[in-house]
Amino acid sequence: MQYIRIMPSLQDYSVRGKRYWRIVESYRDERGRPRIRVVRHLGTAQRLLKRLSEAPGRPLFAEERDFGATAALWDVAQQLDIIGTIDAHAPKRDQGASVGEYILLATLNRALAPASKRKLAAWYRDTILVRLLPLRAAALRSQRFWDHMNYLDESTLAAIENDITRRVVEGWHVDLRALFYDTTNFDTFLSSDNPGELAQRGHAKSKRTDLRIVGLALLVSWDFHIPLFSKAYEGNQNDSVTFTRVLDDLVARYQMFQEKCQRITLVFDKGNNSEENIQALDGSPYHFIGSLVPSQHQDLLDIPLERFRYIKDPLFEGVRVHRTEKEVFGQKRTIVVTRSRALLQGQVRGIRQHLAKKLKALRDLQNRVARSHEPGRKGKPYTEESLQKSLDKIISGQYIADFLWGKVTRKCGRFGIEFGTDDAAYHELKQRVLGKRILFTDRQDLTDEEIILGYRGQHHVERAFRDMKDPYFISFSPPRHWTDQMLRVHAFYCVLALTLVSLLHRRVHQAGIHVSQQGLMEQLKKIKEITNYYPAQSEEELHLGGRPRSERTLTRRDSQQNQLFRTLALDRFLAS
Repeated sequence: MQYIRIMPSLQDYSVRGKRYWRIVESYRDERGRPRIRVVRHLGTAQRLLKRLSEAPGRPLFAEERDFGATAALWDVAQQLDIIGTIDAHAPKRDQGASVGEYILLATLNRALAPASKRKLAAWYRDTILVRLLPLRAAALRSQRFWDHMNYLDESTLAAIENDITRRVVEGWHVDLRALFYDTTNFDTFLSSDNPGELAQRGHAKSKRTDLRIVGLALLVSWDFHIPLFSKAYEGNQNDSVTFTRVLDDLVARYQMFQEKCQRITLVFDKGNNSEENIQALDGSPYHFIGSLVPSQHQDLLDIPLERFRYIKDPLFEGVRVHRTEKEVFGQKRTIVVTRSRALLQGQVRGIRQHLAKKLKALRDLQNRVARSHEPGRKGKPYTEESLQKSLDKIISGQYIADFLWGKVTRKCGRFGIEFGTDDAAYHELKQRVLGKRILFTDRQDLTDEEIILGYRGQHHVERAFRDMKDPYFISFSPPRHWTDQMLRVHAFYCVLALTLVSLLHRRVHQAGIHVSQQGLMEQLKKIKEITNYYPAQSEEELHLGGRPRSERTLTRRDSQQNQLFRTLALDRFLAS
């Protein structure tokens, strides 16, 4: 019989003159006539009162699960339709969990508690995902994840990212006026005989020259560094070469962005500069702001500081600026040379630290040379050539080589070294080079302040990379995969994890809750769900096999956690 539930209600009835109570539901039968269905008999008023007065008793046991952060990120993923988007591009037989469900599970794990696939099942059981995304234990074996990752090749991942980016741009109204592009690399622990081409030895940001690395190019928004494009590439590939290879993809993204913003400025650093790249940008719909290598533009460094003006805006305290024009990469560009007191002080501190290490190394070399002349000393003696080679290696380095000098001496047939610093050269370096940046752009309509602020916005993409290198948050490294295809999938869900967290942070900030991204996740992680299990009491519960009754509640929340709980409407997930 089909019926439509109206609302459970409490109803009294009589049997042999005694009054009883029961819970009923109303419905209409096939002919539309009202009927009731008994949900539960409650007995007499005295028995009902006794039940209401009884304490629930001591629980048999309790379970704690991660609630706040899991529910909040799951909600963002549902709004973006992550599972549906992935499954549309990577369909499989309707059996068990889908590809989208596996990838979303890996994504949430990266954002909340990065772990290997072998440990992911244990993490899953301690979160409310057991209700939101119920899966059998066998489905959480690492092999099952790897099987489903095989559905996603490079072109499929690009198509999925394209659809997700479109949904972000259209549904979340991301600020597209300035976009920030940069690259970085991540360590892997792949052996040298692994045949993969993605992980290569190159210039590792971590300084681990013994490890193979994977590169990642990223394009993020001005507001909350939301990823809008990513690409994994070979770890030994030069930044400017990478920029050349992704430029067509960035132009394709522009076709999507222009529906929401007509004038987009791409911001990048000097590592991406080449004549080919800048000319390609001139032919693209993007405007740009970049920086130049100071040593390649001595004429701009020669401009005396007296011609610089101080910027009055407190946001640029201690910054002087000089604006001019110059032909750069085949076109006349707007040039803004800045000198920052903060940058100058930071560079001076760095130079002093490096100088102390260099002087110590020179003294050590001097002592080794002196000991090599002692009678009975074993070992190969220094030659003038080997000594000069060691000396040149020590005194080399950015800025240091401009004022630190050293030379090989020979007295009484014995080699030695002399070294020192040139104070005049150091003073010239401070006045002429240190503290300066040379910015260039194709936009003449921007003020000096807008150009500087636009270039400073690079901290958004740098922040994104720092998040991905945090061992407790997203944690790209170490990727526990051994093929190029799986490394690309790993990069994809790491970037997707950053997308979910950034969108959540943006939503909270727009609601007036000003907290850092790390602070937001820490506060949400502290909101735990507690499920208490009580012994079966009623006849109905006993009839069901003595299954214990359960009650869910949340841990105590402070004022900010309560504010986040209400803003994100997380109460929806407590009853789910």
